[in-house]
Amino acid sequence: MGFSLDICCTMFMASILRIYYYFCSPYEPTLLRQSIIMILIQTLLLKVSLYYRPANYDPELLTSMPLLENELNMRVPRRLSSATLEHQSYWSGDWISSLGTITFDIIKYVSGYFIAYFNQGLRFFDVYYRRPLSFWQWKLEANYWWFVIGFSTVFGITTLIFHENVMYSNIIGVLGLFIESLLPLPQILLLNRLQSVKNFKVILLLSWLGGDCTKISYLLFGTDNISIIFIVAGLFQMSLDIYIAFQYLQFKYFTTNKNLNDGVSLHRRNQSIDDVVNDLVSVSSEIELDVLEKGQKDISNNQTSSWSRSRSSTLA
Repeated sequence: MGFSLDICCTMFMASILRIYYYFCSPYEPTLLRQSIIMILIQTLLLKVSLYYRPANYDPELLTSMPLLENELNMRVPRRLSSATLEHQSYWSGDWISSLGTITFDIIKYVSGYFIAYFNQGLRFFDVYYRRPLSFWQWKLEANYWWFVIGFSTVFGITTLIFHENVMYSNIIGVLGLFIESLLPLPQILLLNRLQSVKNFKVILLLSWLGGDCTKISYLLFGTDNISIIFIVAGLFQMSLDIYIAFQYLQFKYFTTNKNLNDGVSLHRRNQSIDDVVNDLVSVSSEIELDVLEKGQKDISNNQTSSWSRSRSSTLA
């Protein structure tokens, strides 16, 4: 809890692609050595993370991804959606207002599709949802290592065949940088869902920011034989790491009360039906006990009052 295994997956794929890119288009050997060391570090990190993962982890219990069609029907204007509902007419009595309505709906249509696909893409990085084929959410540890071996083998063979092809070189270069630039995204989504930084080590965040600063400084001032795409990808990744730093400060120092409330609601969500029923029975029993005690007190008070009145009348 607090650390996303997707970070290991991202760094594995990015580092492997960067190593193969070196054989297609050689770059600074320092970056090559960095990629090799990164693979060794991520191997150790994945091994430790899987070892300490809860024994009752089961990807089948994760929530299925929402259907893209449902979200499109929700965001696309009703006149243009495929939902089986009554569609309103575009004609409103004059051409100007009708054309304005059509233009507005087209803008909503395009933006609706963009937002829907963007959200669906983000959900792929959200550990809350079960991905297709449970990718990188497997229960067996061996599946993770088989994927890394298979990924390395496939791109190793294609690199051996197409290493002199400029288009292939550009594809794996851009793909590797794009994957690496998305490194902080799973962690951002995880912290945003947990609304807490518990078990997230600040030293990890500082190492990311320090690595970003070192890499950007090296790319800008340490070498001349570097493509602009390395710099763009590095700046994008650094911006995401800065956002994680903002999340850390927010959840660590400014949302304490909210986290407590969320903890209570999370406890409620994790309760079984039997636990909920037992809680309700306990509450109802306490209420009945309070009512019974109150009734006994009222009876006792009434008896005392009656005894006092009868005694007063006797004395009179």
